[in-house]
Amino acid sequence: MEDKDLKNPNTENDFTCDKPEESYQPENNDSAFDIKDCFSQNLIKYRKALNLTQAELAEKINYSDKAVSKWERAESIPDIYTLKSIADFFGIKVDTLISEPKNERLKVKYNLGTKRTILCLASAAIVWLVAVLFYFFIHLFVDIKCPWLSYIYAVPITAIVLLVFTAVWGKSLGNLIIISLLIWTLLAAIYITLITSLSAPPKGLWELFLIGIPAEGVVVFWTLYTKVK
Repeated sequence: MEDKDLKNPNTENDFTCDKPEESYQPENNDSAFDIKDCFSQNLIKYRKALNLTQAELAEKINYSDKAVSKWERAESIPDIYTLKSIADFFGIKVDTLISEPKNERLKVKYNLGTKRTILCLASAAIVWLVAVLFYFFIHLFVDIKCPWLSYIYAVPITAIVLLVFTAVWGKSLGNLIIISLLIWTLLAAIYITLITSLSAPPKGLWELFLIGIPAEGVVVFWTLYTKVK
């Protein structure tokens, strides 16, 4: 009798128990839509407080204007890392960015832009400090004809340092300007070095600057190519 009461492991009921569970899907997604709406309204509010267009904001946070447009239409919401970057740019907390908008007078600053400007200026100052120290060291301890060339070469070196930052931050226009500055200042530094160091510099030495024309063309076309891409 006990054997009859035992459940058969091959019965249909047992198969239903072994059926894999489906992933949990919440029935109500109102909270997700609320966050999108709150983020959308806050993004528009803070952007307009800085008098920025969608394209200008996109450039400053290194995103496309299409992405910003989707965010402001509450069609999507960025990941947490992007939210943190946007919040830092506006000088607010992430919670404020995704919370219900408040009717308050905004005092928004370019916190991220200010930090980047300070970083660039500090880096450029370090380059020029090294140039000054190098000048005095050469002037006092080494017999070199033109120790002031250290200041001449500090200009293209400064351009290289700034180029690193603009490349990391994705500023295509900034890259174009700084690369152009680098090309012409480097050619000028080489030209001045040859003029001052050679006892009889060749007459056609100015043709050295002709190298900058195709180099500048390559930079411009490459910038346009990356923009179209």
